[in-house]
Amino acid sequence: MSCSFQTNHEGTPFSVSAVMAVYNPKPEFFRQAVLSVLGQTMPVLELVLVNDGGSDEFKSVLPDDDRIRVFTKPNEGVAATRNFAIKQCRGEYIAFLDQDDYWYSDKLAEQMAMISVKGEACMVISPVDIVDNQGVPIIKQNRKKVTNRYFRKIAHPDIRFPLADGNFIYSSTPLIHRRVFECVGLFDSFTQPHDDWDMYLRIALAGISVHCYRERALSVWRMHDSNESQKRMAMMLSKCEVEWKILQGGVPEPVAKIMHSNLALDQIVMDNLWYNEREFARFRETVRRDLPGLMRCAVNSGRHDRYVTGYRKRAASAIIKSARRYLLSLFSRQR
Repeated sequence: MSCSFQTNHEGTPFSVSAVMAVYNPKPEFFRQAVLSVLGQTMPVLELVLVNDGGSDEFKSVLPDDDRIRVFTKPNEGVAATRNFAIKQCRGEYIAFLDQDDYWYSDKLAEQMAMISVKGEACMVISPVDIVDNQGVPIIKQNRKKVTNRYFRKIAHPDIRFPLADGNFIYSSTPLIHRRVFECVGLFDSFTQPHDDWDMYLRIALAGISVHCYRERALSVWRMHDSNESQKRMAMMLSKCEVEWKILQGGVPEPVAKIMHSNLALDQIVMDNLWYNEREFARFRETVRRDLPGLMRCAVNSGRHDRYVTGYRKRAASAIIKSARRYLLSLFSRQR
């Protein structure tokens, strides 16, 4: 799929709508997020807050600013809430921010500077910093891994390939022209909480320009126990759903190969979560079903494919681990 756009915005200034899905946020995190939007060096046209069926207590910490627009809807999840928000936006570009994250003050100005064609229907992405509950930067291996992964992935001239290998775009970073959604559609609730990855894949596969900021982090991701990413089973299930969906939609063969190989490995990883939960009978059933596919992918994976670098090693490790666990589960009292 590809989309073509015409730009006709001579003399028209850029306008940005900031979007935030809200559900019972922690007041101190939420207020910091809101202020980071309103304090941008390139002012936003509006901040669209959509309460996804939670308490309205968050309104008590909102500053007095006529750019803030608050909406309330029944609880449907973050994907449907973002979709509702997009429909309310009046800006030419839409920028997303999670309720417990925040932006640096020049985030929008730096991203807008990446757009050389005025009014271009595109997506702009940038790196993130990571902080803990107290706002202290996390100086750990995982922070370095996140940063290095972003720069390694964007080094490829065709973003479809690194995106097919896994999401590296954090949801509080993208700036997207509103017409992009007219081309690729809105967020898919069925793929939640990987609905953002599904969206970025659809954008890249549609041939829409993706501009990658390379200087430094422009957004901050707050890591804490309530992060959606901590729910491993839901995360793995939705990741597999995205891979199935994209493969069924028809993608170029090299992209399909990457996604198919990763899907086979992800299914085995998900199977092993049943073992961790001591659901041994279910573990054995799913491993018997999925292991042959992973073995075939491990054998057929290209030796020099940079986006499955180490795939055979990871696949072999998963195969050995699953086989050992399968044997151990046969002798467990809980079957």
